[in-house]
Amino acid sequence: MAKRTRNQNGKQGQTPIYSNGRVVGYVKAGVFYKSISGSKHFLHKPPAIAFDISTLNDAEKAGAVRVEVYDRETRTTYRATLAHVLDKGFTFNRGWGEQIALPFEGWTKHTKGKPSQPGLFGGVA
Repeated sequence: MAKRTRNQNGKQGQTPIYSNGRVVGYVKAGVFYKSISGSKHFLHKPPAIAFDISTLNDAEKAGAVRVEVYDRETRTTYRATLAHVLDKGFTFNRGWGEQIALPFEGWTKHTKGKPSQPGLFGGVA
C-alpha cells in the first residue's frame, strides 16, 4: 500500500511503492520511477517491461500519471503514461503473481538525455 510519507531513505515528496514488503520504486510529481537491471528484469518472451499490477495500482493512488523505468545497465530510460501501460499492456501470471507488461514498442526510449526516433505507430524505432 502506498504511503504519503518519507521513504526509507528519508526523501520528502516521494511516495515509496512496495512489492512483497520491498520498495521497488517511488512516485514523485506525478511520475512512478523504477530503476532496474534490464538483463534480469525485462521480460524476454515477448520483449516487454513488466510490473506487479499492485504496484501500478499503488502508484496511481499516489498520484502517478506517467511511468519511467531506468535500466542501470544501459543507462536508458523508458517512458509511457500509466494509462498507456494499463490500456495497451497484457496481463499474465508466471508464478510470481498478477503482472502487466507493455512491449518495448509502446515505450519512448531515452538514452543519455536524447530521445530515440518514435516509430511509425508511436513506439520506439
